[in-house]
Amino acid sequence: PRVALNDRRVRSVASAAMRSSRRLLLITAIGLTAAVGLSGCGVAADDTAATVGGVTISATLVNQLATDDAFMAAMTNQALQDQRTGVVEGPAARQVLAFLVSSEVLAQEVARWDATVSEQDMAQGEATISQQAPELKGRARDSVLRYLVDRAALQARLGEIDPSSDKDMRRLYEGVPAYWDQVCMTAVVVPAGGVADARAALRKGADLADLEESVQGSRLALTTERCVPRQYLPEALRTPVASARIGALVGPVPGVFPGDDAVVWFRVESAKVVPYSDAGDALAELVRLIAQQGVESWLNLKANALVDIDPRYGSQVEVGQQGLTVLAPATPVGTP
Repeated sequence: PRVALNDRRVRSVASAAMRSSRRLLLITAIGLTAAVGLSGCGVAADDTAATVGGVTISATLVNQLATDDAFMAAMTNQALQDQRTGVVEGPAARQVLAFLVSSEVLAQEVARWDATVSEQDMAQGEATISQQAPELKGRARDSVLRYLVDRAALQARLGEIDPSSDKDMRRLYEGVPAYWDQVCMTAVVVPAGGVADARAALRKGADLADLEESVQGSRLALTTERCVPRQYLPEALRTPVASARIGALVGPVPGVFPGDDAVVWFRVESAKVVPYSDAGDALAELVRLIAQQGVESWLNLKANALVDIDPRYGSQVEVGQQGLTVLAPATPVGTP
């Protein structure tokens, strides 16, 4: 499930450094894209690019794959300039890191769900590479093969989840602990040009939910009809929500959407950690979601809970309809 309030615009890779397009290959096959923001010129040389559930993804591997033309051609449909000698460009590094983070999340979930990598999975992975990226060699080929077979194995196991099995439901519940830390709130996004009108309407006693109708361009983003996990809130809104008094009107909160002058007013009605005994309907919904959308829906739930990005590579991971993205650093790489 995605929350309307979290529909942050996907950042495009755009700069003078871009030229001849490369064909999208494996990402089409495995259903993952890595649109990343451009910030800074390169990535500093530390050997930790990220950790996933305590497992380190090394900068050495990121750099190796980001300078492998065959791997990058298989990774992206973006037009990225060939890397300068000795320098790994930030966008390329974040693309590779997004892929490796996704792969590690999948590998850990294969182990946690006791999924089996079958001979058929291996054969299909080998065939996909041979057909779509036969030029892949060595570590690059191994990395892609690992992703393909783990994804296939986890897809098969998640497809076997039995809603009547207490063991399966508990494993599903325990797999995403942050999902159950939920807040029930009303939130309205108001464009910069409508802030004065919103203030006036609220002073006159208008209900928060009515701003969508009374202030042009406003959008009712969350309602109390459905509580949402805190982790689904935009990062800039999490602290104000955590410190808000129950029932109090809070706002306008600026800077929720980077590059957008819109502000947010909200009111928290309740907050709770949903216990397993009360999670039946939500678990059934997760089972339906996994059945409809496949392994990506589970990857989306797991990513932010497991992943810690080195701040020189990116600020955080963001999961949307197009997959997992490593966002550009808050401070451009190379800034003293």
